[in-house]
Amino acid sequence: MKLNDISQTIKYNFSTSETTTATTSTASSDTGEEGKEIIVSRVSIPPHTELPWHWHPGEEFFYVIEGSVTLKRRGEPDLPAGAGGAQNIAVRVIHTGSTGEQGAELVIFRVHAAGEPERYLVD
Repeated sequence: MKLNDISQTIKYNFSTSETTTATTSTASSDTGEEGKEIIVSRVSIPPHTELPWHWHPGEEFFYVIEGSVTLKRRGEPDLPAGAGGAQNIAVRVIHTGSTGEQGAELVIFRVHAAGEPERYLVD
């Protein structure tokens, strides 16, 4: 895998006065699978935040560095994950994440369909 020169920090404002920050780097896949890229993001989610419902055009894996986050998927039980915990989200699964008192710091890896947006928001 070769990390591209693309690295960006994106700040998202949701329902809280604090900002969710994602620093994203895009890597090209050396697996030989055409049309795929690997997206790696470090995400800081403030306390008491619920992200918008969305889905990704690729499989997602996240690891909780500190704090805790609850993964919510429509029609499925909530999955809490604390520091040292990890979860997998299948392609096109509509989901959100929420934090409690601590907020959360995550590393997110996506095996993503090249050329598509990172996420699609839904109602």
